[in-house]
Amino acid sequence: MNVSKPIRASRPMLLPALSACAAPVLATALLSGCGPQNPDAFAPACASVGLLAEAADYTDYGPDRVSRPDLSRLLSHGSIIGVSGHCSNAAGGTALHTVVQVQMAIDRGPAATGSSLDIPYFLAVTLDGTVVSKLGLAAHAQFPDNGDKVLVKTDPVALDLPVTRHRPGSAYRIEVGFQLSPQQLDYNRAHPGR
Repeated sequence: MNVSKPIRASRPMLLPALSACAAPVLATALLSGCGPQNPDAFAPACASVGLLAEAADYTDYGPDRVSRPDLSRLLSHGSIIGVSGHCSNAAGGTALHTVVQVQMAIDRGPAATGSSLDIPYFLAVTLDGTVVSKLGLAAHAQFPDNGDKVLVKTDPVALDLPVTRHRPGSAYRIEVGFQLSPQQLDYNRAHPGR
């Protein structure tokens, strides 16, 4: 079973802005809205979702990944291939309950040992371009005995975003990407569009 495991505490943490991968470039999608119980009421404006291009791929060559990134040393590779979710009003209209799932393709490399891998990823919530919270998670990949590739759909992650008349759900943006080391980020920049 492929699931997400929290790396840190289950509630989002307040963090400063993302470093080099703060600009969303690759994909933008709008979460589909689910209206409240009243069928005549308007569906809420959901937060938009962005996939950070520089953090859309995860390549792990182990401890020596900077100086010797060759295929024989590859431990794992992952790509985010989709993000889905929905939103609904909550807390009497003062919060937007948002649920997000991430789909990934994960490969086990020739240097990997074991039949499972945990790949770190994150969901960051931004408001007016500033990161207001970031949740670190891990996608769990279980490989069959005779295979090195799996598709993983993470467990749904629920976020409650505070909303007001002047700050609707559409004021928020949810950024998705792999949690990368500086070396992995440099590798992605040197190998764009992989």
